[in-house]
Amino acid sequence: MTLKDQVKSILEDYPETRNNDITLTIKLWQVYYSKAYTMLEQGGINALYILPYESYIKRLRARLTAKGQYLPTDREVIKQRRINEDKWRTNLNYQPFNNYSNEK
Repeated sequence: MTLKDQVKSILEDYPETRNNDITLTIKLWQVYYSKAYTMLEQGGINALYILPYESYIKRLRARLTAKGQYLPTDREVIKQRRINEDKWRTNLNYQPFNNYSNEK
């Protein structure tokens, strides 16, 4: 199973992981890398060489979210991600999306 498949599975099975990339990473480690995660919990820093990086997991989640899949379950998280995307688009001289600050 690829890392992308693992991320999809966690996002589907644990909807709360859609709101926070650290929560997603920890849950993925617990489910798919339990032996290395247990080593890490017991102070085995070398387990970090085995575990997939949080930045990789975050990018995969962001790509899926950009396609409209596995959207956050928390409305505030959705709103914040839109604001951050608008800032990113503006910095690259792209047209920002609508202003979401008027949402309730």
